[in-house]
Amino acid sequence: MEIPIRFPSEADKIFAQASAYRRLPPDERFLILFDLIASGAALLEDSPHREASSRLRRQAEEEWQRIHKEFFAHHGG
Repeated sequence: MEIPIRFPSEADKIFAQASAYRRLPPDERFLILFDLIASGAALLEDSPHREASSRLRRQAEEEWQRIHKEFFAHHGG
């Protein structure tokens, strides 16, 4: 028995969305990306795990700064 309804594969949907995104002008791409980041930040603010998330982000930032300073101390700049 064949089901009369067909749904597109997830890969096809992702490809179509990526293709549409690539056709947008750079300023629209930036706005979409910025909106996505802002949405993620808003979700984190309302999360019951926001303190843990904030701590992890702070640790990652401190680690990045440490590596950055170490790199430039050894390689100049």
